[in-house]
Amino acid sequence: MREQPWRRFVVLFSIANLKLRAHYMDRSGMIISEPISIGPSAVRFVDVLNAMTLSDTPSLGYDPTIHVCVDLCSNVPHDSLPGNIPVMPEGAKGWVVDNDNNVYWIMAVLWKSRGLFSRGTVCYRVRDQNGAEFALKDCWVDAENLEHEVTLLQAVKGIPNVVTLVKYWDVQYAGQDDCTSRIREHVREHLPDAPIYSNKVHRRMLLTPCGLPLTNFKSVTELVNVFRDLVIGEFLSYLPRFFVMTVTPSSRRNGHPAARSTR
Repeated sequence: MREQPWRRFVVLFSIANLKLRAHYMDRSGMIISEPISIGPSAVRFVDVLNAMTLSDTPSLGYDPTIHVCVDLCSNVPHDSLPGNIPVMPEGAKGWVVDNDNNVYWIMAVLWKSRGLFSRGTVCYRVRDQNGAEFALKDCWVDAENLEHEVTLLQAVKGIPNVVTLVKYWDVQYAGQDDCTSRIREHVREHLPDAPIYSNKVHRRMLLTPCGLPLTNFKSVTELVNVFRDLVIGEFLSYLPRFFVMTVTPSSRRNGHPAARSTR
């Protein structure tokens, strides 16, 4: 999941002392099965091999709403593109489909988390069908704090040098919200309580504008301008918390408001 963070879960197997164990991992943690002896349970062992070999990609944890090209498919035409689109745009590395069937072409992977569990955040530079570019944040959020980041982005909307939230959605899988609780539904009664286990919801956020990594800047001036913009954005976002502007009766009579600041 570190190298393929767009997967919903991963199933692995280990063999030790002629005993087979299944290891299931998603963003909420890992589940390890009871061991089975390969000799006395040879049929079950073959069933496991068949299931892993013949399963479709969603059953192996791949997310059908996103496709990121790898070495096996990057140099060959794709048989079926979303929305009956005949060909991918030049330079596209994959695509994402939202809940309204809008297609966003992945032009670059800007950043991906290195942790195996937790939020599994991946940031993409994407392009819509009209050629407009956005930043797409793909992450798994604790269900109890699901609206925290959205509320914060809505609160800072319009502040210079701060990204604007264009839209957000909870990823749908088979017609339902994608979350680790639903993936683990068959073992829900055996799950431990929080904080050992916490349900995580799969959410995507479309943001604008989409910036460039610092490594792309070619001069000290460009780099300094970035930090200047960061300082301005931080100052303006915190300003309303420190200053309360009030209008006094005398200032109204004079035709202009007098500002009084309080901490």
